[in-house]
Amino acid sequence: MAKKKKCPEFENHERWLVAWADMLTLLFALFVVLYSIANVEVEKLKKVKQSIQKAFGNSDVPQDEEGFPSGNSRVEGIFDKVKGNSRRESPRSKDRKSVTAIIAADMRKVEADIATRLYGQETFPTSGEPRSDGRVVFVDRDAEGIRVTLLARHFFKSSSAELSPKAYPTLDGVAAAVKSLGRVMRVEGHTDSRPFRLRELTNWELSTLRASSVVRYLIRKHRYPENMLYPAGFASTRPVAPNDTPRNRSLNRRVDIKILYDKPQMMEDPFGKVPGQTAPEPENP
Repeated sequence: MAKKKKCPEFENHERWLVAWADMLTLLFALFVVLYSIANVEVEKLKKVKQSIQKAFGNSDVPQDEEGFPSGNSRVEGIFDKVKGNSRRESPRSKDRKSVTAIIAADMRKVEADIATRLYGQETFPTSGEPRSDGRVVFVDRDAEGIRVTLLARHFFKSSSAELSPKAYPTLDGVAAAVKSLGRVMRVEGHTDSRPFRLRELTNWELSTLRASSVVRYLIRKHRYPENMLYPAGFASTRPVAPNDTPRNRSLNRRVDIKILYDKPQMMEDPFGKVPGQTAPEPENP
């Protein structure tokens, strides 16, 4: 009996239509999503946003006219202010604010103390007022803390680093006012831009020697600890006024007592004990 011949199998050449149909379906879905995003109903979106904020306990965020977060909160996610996950102020920011408050309080204290000791409260102008020619001591805020400026025309002899006799009462009042703060101080000497030549000395040596004279007086007369203050000379590199008139040059010839606040915490009291700390009990032998 003759074998029955098998029919040849049909080869499908249209299998690509399946992949093509899948691609068209995905493209259709993509355009539907894009269309739905382009046609947002603000009212419905606002209700959804409010319900999410209420669910996460964040309904007190300031909003604009369209109901969206306003100000800096626009760029914050919905989880930024969730209850139990609220943003906290960084320790560095807290330290900076505490230091600023301490400096402001100390500056008011020093300014009032110097005013009472030298000028009297009624004739002592504030830091923002123009510097009168009769003033020789100024208290200002500085980037590093507090700056007490002593004009050289009152405290030193002309072209000399020796303290003048009339400088002692004024310097005593300033020293008593700043000593109570118990902070490290840098005494800076400054000159005007005119060249100074005396026995091979320049403005650099003159500014440094004047600062050293003030430091030496504070240590000897007022018992300042030697590790709590140091001198520095800047010559004419840091003027506070243009060197174009005699009055402005006299403002640049000065000694600045810089009260430094380089640490956020209160420093140890160099004249006694640490604030709030009692003396240790003596150990038994």
